[in-house]
Amino acid sequence: MPTDHLEVAASGQAAGSADLEDRVSLDVIEIGHCARVTEVDASEADIEQLMAMGVCVGRRIMLMQTGDPMILKVLGTRIGVSARLARNVKVQPCLGDMFGEG
Repeated sequence: MPTDHLEVAASGQAAGSADLEDRVSLDVIEIGHCARVTEVDASEADIEQLMAMGVCVGRRIMLMQTGDPMILKVLGTRIGVSARLARNVKVQPCLGDMFGEG
């Protein structure tokens, strides 16, 4: 199955910058924590599904509930994302809260 690979640092820099060293899979962030999507490494169909739900590179998200599906807050809306899809999404923790404050 072919996969597409989208990757960018939160600052918009190319992959390989020091900013990407602390990124983790979406499925390991803690409840209530904010993160910014830095990479989606999945099939084209999975990328389209995630994008339709608002999960795309550069987007800030917050984990609301663990499990399968996990519940994320994206653009003020709660969505369910399977653990399988979450493993393909790399994120970088946000500084401060969901909106970059603090």
